[in-house]
Amino acid sequence: MKSQFRIICLVCALFSTFVAFSQDGDDEGKLPYNYEDRPPSEPPKSIHPISIRFSGGVPNPLTSRLFRHTFVGIYEANLSVNLRIGDYLYAGLGFRNTLLSVSNRNKFGSHTKMQMNSGFVRVGYDKYHSGRVFSSFYMQAGYTQGLYTGAPNYDLKPQNPKSGFAFFQPTYGINFFGDEAERLRVGFYGGYNYMLWQFDPVQINLKDVDPDMNKYGNKSNASYWVIGLEMYVGLGKTK
Repeated sequence: MKSQFRIICLVCALFSTFVAFSQDGDDEGKLPYNYEDRPPSEPPKSIHPISIRFSGGVPNPLTSRLFRHTFVGIYEANLSVNLRIGDYLYAGLGFRNTLLSVSNRNKFGSHTKMQMNSGFVRVGYDKYHSGRVFSSFYMQAGYTQGLYTGAPNYDLKPQNPKSGFAFFQPTYGINFFGDEAERLRVGFYGGYNYMLWQFDPVQINLKDVDPDMNKYGNKSNASYWVIGLEMYVGLGKTK
């Protein structure tokens, strides 16, 4: 009998403790929510007066068919400094470095690479979806200086390793990771780079590397698409 009484007392004590904790939890749930850590619901009325924008991705040769067969992309890196020229409109100057390498699809090994350094003008528009998420639509246009390295038989068949040409690249980016101060944003971008330049296989003695190159068409200008990560750093105050 005493043991049964003790069990009943223990159950009652546990039940009382559970009720007490439950009431405390309910009271805590009724406390005002701290809104300071929530993202702002309304987008800013303008972008920052100055923005530094970085991006980096992997280019993928698209046209011509011979250019696509010959090269694979290693990386593309962009840096631009931009000024606000409207509430969400901006323009700036930038530098881009791109590296392509001869693909291992060729029958004979080659260590040929093409390094491209570019200066460009950038004009874009930022579209806010919320206080912390925005899309950016922009156009980059400029001039590229290309340089081949490691081409085969340059000592026997010397060629000019340099190429110069204009390009333009429409791009879309979306940024949604960032800090609470809204000055730093990280996201993704994708673009299409069209070069006013036609790939010349003779310039890198491609026949010495791939004797079957004649079966690939080379009638169009070279281009590539790219996808990667981008970062936005805002300076100054938004409206």
